[in-house]
Amino acid sequence: MSIPSWTNTIGASELGTVWTDPDFDPEEKAFYYARVLEIPTPRWTAYDKVKFDLDLPEGIPLKQQERAYTSPIWYTPKG
Repeated sequence: MSIPSWTNTIGASELGTVWTDPDFDPEEKAFYYARVLEIPTPRWTAYDKVKFDLDLPEGIPLKQQERAYTSPIWYTPKG
């Protein structure tokens, strides 16, 4: 069996952009945040399968994709 590994052939190592809210109303409260997805990577079950030479039951995930969220940016109208 081969050791679990991954390659980063998708996405970008850095991302920069400017986004505007087309429905922004300066009279209303609002909040914004960003969500990001990590490239799929081997899950601990993949490493155990190789290390212990296991035959895992069908349906056991061998990859995972982590998610991250930024801190929210809050907007409060003056007044």
